[in-house]
Amino acid sequence: MLLLASWLPAAHADITVGILVSRNAEQTLEDWQPVLDDMAAAIGQKVTGVVTSDRDELLRKFKDKQIQVARVDNKLALDAVETANAQVFARLSLIGNLNEYRSLLLVRKSSGIVDADSLLKQPKTLRYAGGKTGTTAEYLIPHYHLFFKRNVLPEHFFKQYQQFTAEGAFVALARNQADVAVSNTFELEQLKEKYPRDFAQMRIVWQSPPFAFDPLVLRNDLSSKDKAAISQFFLDYGRKGNTAQARQRLYYADQLAGFVKADNRSLRQVTDLQLFHDLFRLNFDTALSPAAKEAKQKAYYQRFDHLVGLLGGAK
Repeated sequence: MLLLASWLPAAHADITVGILVSRNAEQTLEDWQPVLDDMAAAIGQKVTGVVTSDRDELLRKFKDKQIQVARVDNKLALDAVETANAQVFARLSLIGNLNEYRSLLLVRKSSGIVDADSLLKQPKTLRYAGGKTGTTAEYLIPHYHLFFKRNVLPEHFFKQYQQFTAEGAFVALARNQADVAVSNTFELEQLKEKYPRDFAQMRIVWQSPPFAFDPLVLRNDLSSKDKAAISQFFLDYGRKGNTAQARQRLYYADQLAGFVKADNRSLRQVTDLQLFHDLFRLNFDTALSPAAKEAKQKAYYQRFDHLVGLLGGAK
């Protein structure tokens, strides 16, 4: 875990913004710092940035009120809403006003794999660079849309099953330490700029349906004044005031165009994915008795119903 502050230690900051990343934390904070400085000026409070790829650590700090605002993925947002008194208030919008992304699978151009069908005809022969457990773009989405729908459990299918960040999976493929690597359309654009020669030797063989882009969450127990000021800053940033400067800072922060309004209901996609994921894996659990499986299945559905209510009810 890397903690970096704008000008005061996090313990003394009025507002701490947590940023979940899969790339270099120091560079990410440097890229985001101008945005955080503008936020501090806009809301009239000191702002500190905390950048990490450790999902559990970020969630713990949010629960402990060490972080008040966070840029996370959909699954971590769901966990924060469920367990850490959080609410979604905005989503990231990419250059071109794209508010969705797709999960991807990459291979080297020299590979004989041309699509998902040819991949799935090769059990126990390939090395897979997958995403870390619980991540949305690299884990839940490809597991459901590519593997589970075809009754395949990735850990059993591949000769070697490894878990990485998106950048780690990309590098493993580039170094011939994997035959297939997971990625997503958002981070692949950044990796393309960072590793142009390696990218030139790769191709996409599968992409998922579109999925809502990453959200911003804040703590429910912030004052109404703070919540309004924070929300207004993000929704206005790049659209009002010195828009040229803000847009430049957004681009360098994460190749962003800005932020759009959102709420908890936008997490329903990941809630559905999580339920199917739990139920599918339960079917492969040979250690449980039928009665134990039935009890677990009931618990999964109860949690799903609870989450649906928490997120604003059925669609």
